Amino acid sequence: MNTTPEFQINYGNFSFAGQSPRNTQDAPRYAAIDAMIAPLSSDEYAFIAKDSGERHVLSHHVLQTLDQCREFRTIEEHVARVASVVPGLTQHDRIRKGLEGLAATGLLVADNAYLAGLEREPDAQPRSLHAIYIRACDRPQQLRLLLDSLANYERRFRVARNVILLDDSIEEGNRDTNRDLLREFARAVGNPVSYIGPVERAKLRQRLAKALPQAAASLEWLLDRGPRTRRGGGGRSWNLALLLSAGRMFAMLDEDFRLPLHRHADVRPGLEPNPAVAAAARFYRRLEDALAAGEEEQQDPFEAHLRVCGERLGAAIAQDDYRLSRDSLRGINLGRLEHLRGDARVLNTLNGTCGSSGTESALWLYHLDADSRAEFWADRESYLRNIEAQSLWFGNLRAKPASQAYFTPFVFDNRQMLPCTNPDGRGEDGLASAATQFCHPGSLVVHLPLAMGHAQEADRQRSQVTMAAHTPRFNHYLRDYASNQIGLAKAADAGRRLELLGTLTADLAAADEATLVSSLSEYLGFVRADVVERLQNQFELLAAEAPVYWQADVRAIVRNNGNALLKHGAPRLADWPEEFDASACAGAARAELADMAQAWRDWPAVWNVAREQGDRLISGF
Repeated sequence: MNTTPEFQINYGNFSFAGQSPRNTQDAPRYAAIDAMIAPLSSDEYAFIAKDSGERHVLSHHVLQTLDQCREFRTIEEHVARVASVVPGLTQHDRIRKGLEGLAATGLLVADNAYLAGLEREPDAQPRSLHAIYIRACDRPQQLRLLLDSLANYERRFRVARNVILLDDSIEEGNRDTNRDLLREFARAVGNPVSYIGPVERAKLRQRLAKALPQAAASLEWLLDRGPRTRRGGGGRSWNLALLLSAGRMFAMLDEDFRLPLHRHADVRPGLEPNPAVAAAARFYRRLEDALAAGEEEQQDPFEAHLRVCGERLGAAIAQDDYRLSRDSLRGINLGRLEHLRGDARVLNTLNGTCGSSGTESALWLYHLDADSRAEFWADRESYLRNIEAQSLWFGNLRAKPASQAYFTPFVFDNRQMLPCTNPDGRGEDGLASAATQFCHPGSLVVHLPLAMGHAQEADRQRSQVTMAAHTPRFNHYLRDYASNQIGLAKAADAGRRLELLGTLTADLAAADEATLVSSLSEYLGFVRADVVERLQNQFELLAAEAPVYWQADVRAIVRNNGNALLKHGAPRLADWPEEFDASACAGAARAELADMAQAWRDWPAVWNVAREQGDRLISGF
């Protein structure tokens, strides 16, 4: 190990590259590198850098000093903090010289050096979309509006991308209408189109099952409505899109989406590195006002997303629109930036929403930033309208990378296997993202500062769900379970990793009833305790300025979740009937876990067969 000298030792002629005059805006900012610490003696510690594995021996004073320098600050700011916090270190010149020595040995990293370490050359091979997939389910009027808006974009940018309609409608009349709408779209703009309804799904499933008879049961459950279908959900069409696009990139839209994309007036260029920065919200009186909020995106939105999706982060942030600046790092703990890796591949890009919120609950409205909060609770009349989240702009004001997504992505990089998701129920998007992170550790999603129009067929009363005790769905439970397993897999191959996730999930499914009941109870207790803690923190922070109607609702939400925590009833998730007792909850969890476990184990082979067959999968439909 390298022995890093104590502060009183003379550092001699250490060169301090990049040092600027003190107290200037251009002075570099430094942060202590992230490391593992192990005691060697009463006053010596092994300091092992997480990135490089380089080892140092540090004294107690040096370790205390580094602990106060975790955030990107100038040397002078670090000096002042160390002098005020670390016992026995009060002489500024002596502290400064010590910090300069730590920077010279690499234990403090400069912001410009950190940014340079992220940079990568862009991929030489251009990226293109295999197709735009549209998920539809019994809402032909919404589909009509989407196709009209898509036609305008295709004409405007003089492109004719492949459009594939994945129709999961139950009503035969709606399927006929959707098929006619797709034909009208093709005649109007000349795009190649394909319609995949129940008949086509069955043929496709049979083709795959012929090649992989051992996966026939999983294929039926993943792609078709059948005897094992428990509830509606977009996961069937999600899985189908992954197979039809295997080995390629694609975009996905829901029938109640609407183009064009919009940028809000408050959007700023650059990248948001801080994972703690929340998305912003702006509120409107009417849905039409929300759909028109901001400025229409002037470039082809699909091409805008392809500039980022499929790229390595270090190349994406070299673009002017998404450049990571030194100023954006100021005050951020370097340990909070572990997700920012130059080689991290962006597998999904997402938009925000203008129009109706895509969430069932509006709990997130009680954790807004200051500007959004001021609009949210401005007066009682608008507050009562805003809590339904029916007419708003919601998104990131700067492009923001993250490890996982909780909403449906816009563009997918499916050139390497993306995992299937649960075909039953809501929350399939978050579950897919957690499984993706398990299969591709370190990969990223990027929320672009754009918003997609979202106009539901009818207003929804989200406040009722918001005020009740928080009850997540099965896909949320499985998403969090999968997230807790990330890091267990060692295999390099994504398919082997997904098989392991399936095995881990099968292990949980095979638990006895008491274990499953305990698992569900602990999960519900955790999520409700989290709601209570976070809202209590918000209440204490904002009570002096918050209006009484906001305070009353926060108290009610805390009370309802607190009461649910104290009850010893059946651990029922939101997808299950209210009359379920503990035994029925365990049985439902077991069956759903077992189905998903088997699907994850079968999926790598299915995906590879789909990639080999390519467009032949839907030829002749």
